[in-house]
Amino acid sequence: MQLVSSTQWEQIGDEIHAWHAALDREEKVPGQLEATLSLEEKARADRFHFVNDRNRFVVARGLLRELLGRYLHQAPADVEFSYGQHGKPSLSGKDASSGLCFNLSHSSGLVVYAIARERNLGIDVEHVRPDSAGDDIARRYFSAREVSDLRTLPPEARVEGFFHCWTRKEAYLKATGMGLQIPLDSFAVSLLPGQSAQFLGGVEPR
Repeated sequence: MQLVSSTQWEQIGDEIHAWHAALDREEKVPGQLEATLSLEEKARADRFHFVNDRNRFVVARGLLRELLGRYLHQAPADVEFSYGQHGKPSLSGKDASSGLCFNLSHSSGLVVYAIARERNLGIDVEHVRPDSAGDDIARRYFSAREVSDLRTLPPEARVEGFFHCWTRKEAYLKATGMGLQIPLDSFAVSLLPGQSAQFLGGVEPR
């Protein structure tokens, strides 16, 4: 299965590798990837009501195992995971001392992964739905600074700004491993189109 990267496996060093892949695959692919999953992952897959959602979960986890297996030079089925208090996954068992860290996110038919060494990683992807980018949602979940920045944008740019903000906040929360224990409106990130992704203040990561 071909994924996209600008670097080679062994060149990770101090870099952060970002990968993306499609989740909707030929009918045989989910079955092939499911064979590499743990019993716990298979049980989670079986809890999905719809077959399409189940297959997307299987593909996302199976591709994660393929990626990590290549970095670790071992079979995908041999990769072991543990989960933090708020559900963040990490390597466990014999791989825990490798220093390899990762995070993943999927939305609609796309999955993204971040992989690095000895870093707190968070990554997020969202399907852009203009009807989900309303002012009421921004006022409820964004910081005062973010709401102010969003209002400076012309109407045609606000959806892009909204999702810049939302994905960056979600990625930050995932990097901390605290999830929604940190209120979304307690910190600020950049959101203006053309502005680089930045943490602008508020709660600092532990």
